[in-house]
Amino acid sequence: MNPLLKKNTLFNFYIITFSVSFFLSALSSCKEKDLRTMEQIVKSSKETELFFVSDTPTNPSEQIADKIYLCDYEVSSKISISKQQSDSLKLALLDTTNYIYDMEKKCMMMPKYAMRFQTKKDTLDIVFSDNPCAKAIANSSHIKNLVDKDKKEGVFYVDLTEKNSIIKTIEEILAVSE
Repeated sequence: MNPLLKKNTLFNFYIITFSVSFFLSALSSCKEKDLRTMEQIVKSSKETELFFVSDTPTNPSEQIADKIYLCDYEVSSKISISKQQSDSLKLALLDTTNYIYDMEKKCMMMPKYAMRFQTKKDTLDIVFSDNPCAKAIANSSHIKNLVDKDKKEGVFYVDLTEKNSIIKTIEEILAVSE
């Protein structure tokens, strides 16, 4: 092989590797920034609401005005929770070990639960899926989706660890309320 071609190929390999690493790092830092924004809203919220939601989203043009939708998923029922249960949910959401920063799961989002946090300035809706894998979608006007310009601003996707305490806390609350 021509030494110049070999050197050029090696140089291109390093450039591609650097570019991919830089992109993944930027993507990871975007996720971390959005998670920090979510954290601020959760910490400063006065009210936490817990819901059951449908497992498929409803197109915004097909949504019915008198129904509640969180991240385009229709709310089927609201679950009453105590202040102590609300604090447990907040604690689970603020636990950074529940989130995966460096990879993206390629499984379908089939949610079951959702939460809403309200502050004076903002509302944060989070929809959770635990089957077939743990994922979440968050929606807030303070979250900027920098990764995909086609998606509406304020929507943020995050992967959760397999044995996260968020879903576990929700299920513990449901077990007590039954």
